[in-house]
Amino acid sequence: MEKIKLQKRKITGKKTKQIREQGNVPAVIYNSKGESTNVAVDKSLAIQLYRETTPTTILDLEINGKDSKAIVKEFDVNPRDNQILHISFFEIDPKSQMDFTLPFTLEGVSPAVKNNLGILVQVSNSIQVRCNVEDLIPEIVIDVTGLEHPGQTISMEDLSLPDGLELVHEEDKTLPVATITQLQKVEVIEEEVSEEEEGEEGEIDGEEGSEEGDSEEETEEATESTEE
Repeated sequence: MEKIKLQKRKITGKKTKQIREQGNVPAVIYNSKGESTNVAVDKSLAIQLYRETTPTTILDLEINGKDSKAIVKEFDVNPRDNQILHISFFEIDPKSQMDFTLPFTLEGVSPAVKNNLGILVQVSNSIQVRCNVEDLIPEIVIDVTGLEHPGQTISMEDLSLPDGLELVHEEDKTLPVATITQLQKVEVIEEEVSEEEEGEEGEIDGEEGSEEGDSEEETEEATESTEE
């Protein structure tokens, strides 16, 4: 992506609605010193950034004639109409280490999936690493062709990070990334009614009918007796 030229903005708070009405998206650039700069991004450029950038995409920015490098930390998007409301950038210091979130990308076809023995499940989507900007890679590619049967799992301890990269959290060394789960069999159980049970039901119905007939006869006899 070419160098992005941004201009500082003075409009802040609730008045940022004016910026959107002018075809721009309000944004802010933070740095490790706790400083921030309010800027405006052209709406078409904001859409391009939303579609093309990842947490590891290094952007060349020019703010009022000053060059800097940054990554996109967050897009604030309206869930009702998918309009980009705000963008947060983080300025990068090329000379110092920083924490980045690297996405996992699964590559290849698992024999377990190919042979209908199980389902490939991606347990983790990303991991945090620490490195210099020059050592940063866009993603961690994981080959799943070695997963041959249900129960097999690929964890971070099975992978080797490129030189210059280290895990931010020690406990992530055992983080599961992808696994093969067993296919679930669905059994349909139908209730069967035996001939003997059907016969018993018929007898009960017959008895009830008999009782009803007896009851009617008794009622008629009682009526005749009263009339006499």
